Amino acid sequence: MPSKPFFADGILLAVSFFWGTSFAVVKEALPLTTPANFLFVRFAMACLLLLPLAWARRETFSKGLIWKGGLTGIFLFAAFLTQTWGLAFTSASRSGFITGLSVILVPLLSILILRQIPGRLPILGAFLAFTGLYLLTAADRVQQLPFNIGDALTLVCAFLWAGHILALGRFSPGGDTFGLAFLQLLTAGVGSLIWAGSTGELNFHLPPLVYGSAFYLAVACTILAYIGQTWAQARTSPTRTAIILSMEPVFAAFFAWFWIEERMGPWGWIGAGCILAGIFMAEAVKSGK
Repeated sequence: MPSKPFFADGILLAVSFFWGTSFAVVKEALPLTTPANFLFVRFAMACLLLLPLAWARRETFSKGLIWKGGLTGIFLFAAFLTQTWGLAFTSASRSGFITGLSVILVPLLSILILRQIPGRLPILGAFLAFTGLYLLTAADRVQQLPFNIGDALTLVCAFLWAGHILALGRFSPGGDTFGLAFLQLLTAGVGSLIWAGSTGELNFHLPPLVYGSAFYLAVACTILAYIGQTWAQARTSPTRTAIILSMEPVFAAFFAWFWIEERMGPWGWIGAGCILAGIFMAEAVKSGK
């Protein structure tokens, strides 16, 4: 019978895989709609699919849970908006790499904001993963794509993802996993609706590809991924979570190569190996400290 921390690690690895596939999927759909409108369709589908269960559990939604779900949902919405917006200007693989910088921001923000000092091995693992991300980013130069506004937006996204991981690390232990996940998605959906509506981008006359992509993202990369992440983070530390989720850009690079034929050189694969080494280093500390 696997231990809960080990099982939580497996869930987080699966989450990173699904998220890794999302970059190429979003990149392919963005020429057909706007980032805010695409996010609204995605989160609307996710919330509608979960609505029957949420309604049945509505009495468990306390004021405290609503506040926690709203706060983490704001981080979630802002991170997705900057990431999706950035993908309109940069490559799927580079977006994955820069988003992965959150792996080094989590332990740093833990020190600065939460006054929590992670153990030496998780910090070393995070820096090793960051080195791998640097190599992946350097390898992306093969695409001859200079640093641009999309990269800058994605860098902002990395800070927001780090904040989201820390917020979940604070709120998820001992809480209502489903309620917290649903309220996050609902907040992100309302935020994208307000953004798309206020900018005149709201549009439901979209090609089947957009709706198909949004449905895949709603089920695999939103419902399953965020319920899984919320459950897993109640059983492991924020720094350990960040290191395991640093596999996301590795999966993003592979799927971008497989789906939309983006290429990565040998230094990129060496970087992927560094990320794996960082994960194994974190795995050596079963307490997650």
